[in-house]
Amino acid sequence: MGSRFQFFLIVSLVFALSNSTAAQQENTTSGHHTPDTKVTSAPKLWKSPGLGYSTLLRHVHGVLNIIGWGTLIPIGIVIARYFREEFPLRCDRWYSAHAVCQTCGYIMGTVGWGFGVSLINSSNRSHVPFLVLGILVIVLTAIQICGICVQQKRESGRGRMGVVWHRGMGYVILALIIADIFEGINAQRHPKKWRWAYVGILLALGVVAAGLEVYRYIKLKRFKQAMKLNANMYSPAT
Repeated sequence: MGSRFQFFLIVSLVFALSNSTAAQQENTTSGHHTPDTKVTSAPKLWKSPGLGYSTLLRHVHGVLNIIGWGTLIPIGIVIARYFREEFPLRCDRWYSAHAVCQTCGYIMGTVGWGFGVSLINSSNRSHVPFLVLGILVIVLTAIQICGICVQQKRESGRGRMGVVWHRGMGYVILALIIADIFEGINAQRHPKKWRWAYVGILLALGVVAAGLEVYRYIKLKRFKQAMKLNANMYSPAT
């Protein structure tokens, strides 16, 4: 009788231990834990809505591109157009400010574009236009930078054709940047919010550029009228 009781006791203990071990293995493989532990596994944390690793990279990619390519580079263009001469305003440090904006914007935008390329495999959309536009922006901007470095080494500086080429290429790059950013916005989970945010940035930059352009036109027109009046006052006929 005693041996039978011991046998059934041992079998019961083994059965209980096997059930507890199986339950622990099931919780481990499924990514859940018992309520007493109150710990969420790393894979479950990264796959939860709003905290996904790909979502975080997508947001970083968008912010870097909008701030770098979409904001700093246009600000650098505005500085070069409206602050290098007397009309409308002159700033002795305009070239340093222009170079800093362009360089920082290029680096930030290129890093952000790299994050976007790393997310292509996790998306089902076609990203060929995004890739092509991004590559064009990177290559053309690199050509602009190399061209400036080469021209600065020459004693004669840039000629008129060099200035026209630099300005024209800058506007082409700006158009490609805007198109690439809107193409990337369409790949976001909430494209409407991103689109309106960037449209607001473009409107702000456009208003500033339009105001400076009007001021430049008025100031230049007054200057020409003053020069014409002075020429008439001191002409031999008078």
